Amino acid sequence: MQKSISTQEDIKQLIIDIEQKWPVDLWNINGIDIWPYVRIKIYIDFLVQMNKSNVSTDSNKQTEKKKSNFIVRIFLMILKITGAFVRLIAFFLRLRNKKILFFGSHIHRVLNDDAYFNRFYDSMIEHHKLEDEVYMVEYQKTYDKMYNANAVIELKKHLNDFTLLSKLFSGFRKNKNTVHLEGYEEFHLWLSSHFFELKRVRISEKELINWTNKIKSLKPFYRLFYKIVKPSKIVFLGYYGLDDLTAALLVGNDLKITTIDFQHGPQTNIHMAYTSWTKVPKEGFNIMPVEFWNWDSRSKSNIEEWASTTQNVKSILVGQPFVSYYLNKYKTIEKSDEKQIFYSLQTTPFSIEDMITPKIISLIKKTELKWIFRLHPRTNISLQELNDFLILNNINDKAVAQDAFQTPLPESLVRSFLHVTNYSGCLIEAYLMGIPSLLIHNMGKEMFNLYIDDKKVFFIDQKESNFESDFSILIENIGRNSTVNTALEVYNPLA
Repeated sequence: MQKSISTQEDIKQLIIDIEQKWPVDLWNINGIDIWPYVRIKIYIDFLVQMNKSNVSTDSNKQTEKKKSNFIVRIFLMILKITGAFVRLIAFFLRLRNKKILFFGSHIHRVLNDDAYFNRFYDSMIEHHKLEDEVYMVEYQKTYDKMYNANAVIELKKHLNDFTLLSKLFSGFRKNKNTVHLEGYEEFHLWLSSHFFELKRVRISEKELINWTNKIKSLKPFYRLFYKIVKPSKIVFLGYYGLDDLTAALLVGNDLKITTIDFQHGPQTNIHMAYTSWTKVPKEGFNIMPVEFWNWDSRSKSNIEEWASTTQNVKSILVGQPFVSYYLNKYKTIEKSDEKQIFYSLQTTPFSIEDMITPKIISLIKKTELKWIFRLHPRTNISLQELNDFLILNNINDKAVAQDAFQTPLPESLVRSFLHVTNYSGCLIEAYLMGIPSLLIHNMGKEMFNLYIDDKKVFFIDQKESNFESDFSILIENIGRNSTVNTALEVYNPLA
């Protein structure tokens, strides 16, 4: 019998119930604690299904196999293997001791002084002059011009070489799996019968064994990497969701290096990657970090509630370094007399029409305000699509489309007197800066319920008939905010 999940609070309660019913803290395959992986996959899948995002991953692409001479193919494979070996040796020989390894992605970077700048990490690095103390481990694509480029490591390139070489020897090794999954089969059957088809999330015992073997296969790369570099800290912008990072985190914990998750978005009391871990080993799960660096006290508290039950997991308040860095560096930002509203857009499953609704369009047309619509860093909407939509609806004279990379977020916020969103984490950054935020979606109300105070954070349901009139009243009451908080310190990651 399928049960209904309609809110994030429903998802939260379901996961808590699972943790109380089964010994999830003991589930381990091949030395890897698997509950964080399973829990987060369940959580994300419920979120996707709740928002009716039906994204097909079955492309049915046909791969054309070209005929080639056997000897030529062998020769090319030898060249490929030799090249991978030489590149990998050269990579390890170039490494030097560094105090911190920062794992990040291109989506965390913005243009700053003509170079792509990691807004979370590089803010601290430049402010505290740490350029020679760090490596920036980029796990997705890289840009031609990047701040502190000499410190950048293209992780995927080196992992590809390592994986090619390791496959040569994998055929000679037989995996001996150690499986401790008391009650897991019962849990798997219960979840499948009550909620959804589990083939979608791939968490059967066999699939988990295969996953742990993949993680294990990457461990030698990271072990050698860390032993050469000898970092005291390894920092991640989001510890979950990518196997390459799970392996990096696991090895860091194995070697007793301080592993850290740096907040990169909302970590509210319904975000189940961060909150309400009710059954955790005393030493923590070995594929989760031992420290969490938070932007604000509420985010810190959500983690602290469960971290305090462990022996070594800590939740630390460090602030949002890019907001602090930018406001300290650009205290004399020129402000326009034109009243501006900043609207931070969401990514999948929201479409442009879901976010810029007829009511929002009507508001724009009725008021003499300038609107900035900023795309999410991981958006599937192009800047051109957004511009075309503004033109189509005859609001391009009052509305401006903005991507997430060309204009620093704090600059856009500090020029605005109101921030509007469905449920974007920009709310916390606006909150730290003293910029009022308006939530217009029930999901935002659910996510940020502890922030709503009718002083700095407001909620008006866009579905209500009086939305436009209430919005107009709010604008009149807020006026232009002239008390932006610029007294913010940039955290030193070596502290």
